[in-house]
Amino acid sequence: MKNKYFSDWTKLEKTLLFGSIILVSLVGIIFKSDLLTTICSIVGIITALLLAKGKNLGQIFGLLIVVLYSIVSLENGYYGEVIIYLCIMLPMYIIGIISWFRHQNKDTNSVEVNRITIKEWIIVLFASIVCFIGIYFLLKALNTNQLFISSLSVIDSLFAVYLGVRRSKYSFYFYVVNDLILILLWGIPVIIGTIILIPMVFNPLINLINDLYGIYNWKKLEKVQGVK
Repeated sequence: MKNKYFSDWTKLEKTLLFGSIILVSLVGIIFKSDLLTTICSIVGIITALLLAKGKNLGQIFGLLIVVLYSIVSLENGYYGEVIIYLCIMLPMYIIGIISWFRHQNKDTNSVEVNRITIKEWIIVLFASIVCFIGIYFLLKALNTNQLFISSLSVIDSLFAVYLGVRRSKYSFYFYVVNDLILILLWGIPVIIGTIILIPMVFNPLINLINDLYGIYNWKKLEKVQGVK
């Protein structure tokens, strides 16, 4: 069963997957991170690569990462991340599972790539501005750590997931930006001494590679599927 599932994975993709898992596990052991933080980082990496491959399982793993990430965020005072992930991200991943299972391409054994219209882009960009303002003041009221960075992370994650649900390759552009934001978000507490969170920094570093690969792979899927 395992061989069948990985039959359409290239050597590069397998190396990215298993190499990333091993690396984060070693980092967790070396810096004595708690098990939950390490598992959260590993699940995040698996989710990113599965989505990059256009696999339905990526949406399912997304549900798990929402729960794990919310717990880790709660423990570190990122209350806005918790609220947004549980109240918005969770239902969006559920919708994503339904959408991806309904739109499968048999030729590529992956999800069908979708095109976003100009009208939808205008709505998304306008909504992002409104949502950022609302999220910023919500997080401020909750006394969230790293307020501005956390607000950027939440809004960027929100639209990355939305575009993922809509089966758009541009979701990975948002994910790349979010990886950079998360490196800063989790890097700050590490720099000031909370070294057990180092796996949470390695997570977006590795996901940055996976998401850049996602841009490349979805462009390829788009071409093979003849999406115009």
